[in-house]
Amino acid sequence: MTGDLLLRRAWIADGTGAPLRKCDCLTGKGKILALEKELPCSAAEHCTDLEGAILAPGFIDGHGHSDLSLLAAPEGFSKISQGITTEICGNCGLSPFPLTTENREHLEELYASYGVKLEWSDRQSYLTAAAGRDPAVTPVPLCGHNTLRAAVMGYEARETKPEQLRQMQELLDTALEQGAPGLSFGLLYVPGISATEEEIAALMAVVARHDGIVTAHLRSEGDKLLESISEMAECAFRAGLKRFHISHLKTAGRMNWQKLPALYALQEELRKKGLSVTCDRYPYTESMTQLSVALPGEWKKLSDAGLMKKLQNTEERLKALNDLRAAKESSYWEHCRLVETGVSKYRPYRGKFLSQIAPDPAELAVELLSQDAVNTTAAFGTMSEENMLSIISQPWCAAGSDGNALAQNSSRKPHPRSFGALARFLRLRLDQGAKIEEAVHQMTGLPAEIFRLDCGKVEVGKCADLTAFDPDSVDGKATFTEPETPAEGILYSWKNGVLRYGR
Repeated sequence: MTGDLLLRRAWIADGTGAPLRKCDCLTGKGKILALEKELPCSAAEHCTDLEGAILAPGFIDGHGHSDLSLLAAPEGFSKISQGITTEICGNCGLSPFPLTTENREHLEELYASYGVKLEWSDRQSYLTAAAGRDPAVTPVPLCGHNTLRAAVMGYEARETKPEQLRQMQELLDTALEQGAPGLSFGLLYVPGISATEEEIAALMAVVARHDGIVTAHLRSEGDKLLESISEMAECAFRAGLKRFHISHLKTAGRMNWQKLPALYALQEELRKKGLSVTCDRYPYTESMTQLSVALPGEWKKLSDAGLMKKLQNTEERLKALNDLRAAKESSYWEHCRLVETGVSKYRPYRGKFLSQIAPDPAELAVELLSQDAVNTTAAFGTMSEENMLSIISQPWCAAGSDGNALAQNSSRKPHPRSFGALARFLRLRLDQGAKIEEAVHQMTGLPAEIFRLDCGKVEVGKCADLTAFDPDSVDGKATFTEPETPAEGILYSWKNGVLRYGR
C-alpha cells in the first residue's frame, strides 16, 4: 500500500477516548489508509517523523462564527494554528442562509466589512461558495433562527402569524434536507427575542422530524438561567425533540455563580426524561458580543442597524443614555471592555475597559452605538473562573471558541478566543488531571457525536483531518492586549492529508 504522507512515531489519541497507542499513520487521497505499529518511509511519497508527539483528529470547534470570515480569509490561520479543521457555525441564531428579499440587505450590511458578496440563497449554495475558496477549516453551518425568521418577516419585533410560521418551517425543512445538523436559536438578539414558546416548539418539531439537534444562546445566561433552560426543555418535550445543546454555557453575574449545582441537577433530570442535553464552552471568563446588549428594556428589540438610525435623533440618544445610566451601576463599566469598533477615534482604545477610556462610560457607549452599533463589540467580565473550570470538566461539554477564523495579520482586534480557545481548553483539561485521550475526545469525538459528523476519529477510512501537538507546551497564549498571538504546542495541522499549518 502506497500513500501520500506517512506520519511516523506518533502517540495516537484517536478521538474515542481510548488509551493512547504508539503507531504510524499512512494517509492518501485525503483518507487514513493504515495505522500500523511500524511502516517504512517508502510507503509514502512524503514522511514526517513526529518523534513521540500526540497525533489526534483535527479539532472540531463546537461553536464558531466563521460563516463569512472563512470566505474572506480561507487560510483560517487563527483556527488552523490551533489544530481546528472543522467548525460548527451558524450559531446563536445567525446563519448566512436562508436569504430572501426580506433579510438580504440587512445581512449584507452586517457582513459588509468582510468584503464578500452574498450571492447565495440557501445552505447548499452557501457551501458551494465556501468550497470555491478551499478553506483550511470545513464550515458545518446550522440554520440560524434569527436569519430564518427575518427571511420571512424581516427584523421587526412582533409575533409570527400562522402563514409566516408555515413559511419558516418550509425554509427550515429545506435547510435540514440539505444537511444542516439542526437549528440554532439566539434568543438574546433581534428578531429571535420576540419568539414565543409556540414558535420555538413549532420549529423544534421540524428538527425532530429530521432527528436533528437544537442549539441555543439562551434568553438569559444569568438571572433567569435555569428558567431559560427549562423553557427550551419544555418546548423540546412538546416537539418530540431528543437532543438539545446549550451554547457557551455559563453562569453570568456574581449573584448567579451559585446556580451551577442546580444547573447540573436540571441537566441530569432532563436526561432521565429522555432529552439529551449537551453544551460547549470557551475557556475564558469574559464573554464577547455586540455592545448594544448593554442597553435595557425596549432598546433590546431593535436591530443594530435600527438602533443606529434611532440614535441619530438627539432626544432618543438622551433617552438611551438616561435608560443606560439607570440600568447599570458604575462598577458595570469596569468589566465592560471595548473589543472592536469602526469609530476611528476610539480604535486605539480597543482592549481597554470603557471606564478607562472615558469619565462617563455610559455616554461613551451611546456615542459608539450611535456611530457604529453594527461593528462595535465588547467583552463582559461577569463569569466565575471556578465555574468555567467545572463546566469544561463535564463529560457532556465540548470545546468551542465562539470566535471567527481570521488571517494571521488581521486588521480586526478579536477576543483572544479566536486565536487561543481550543489550545487553552486542552491545556486547562490536562492541568486538571484529565488524560490526554479524554481531553482530545471533548475536542473531537464528542462534538462529532453531538452534531453527527463523519469526522473526529483517527480511524482507517476516515478523512485525514489531523493535528499533532506537544502535550507539555500546548496552550492558548492570546490576550486582549495581544489577541493575535498564535497558540503554542500545535506542531502540524493537516486537512484531507494536506499540510495547512506547521512549524
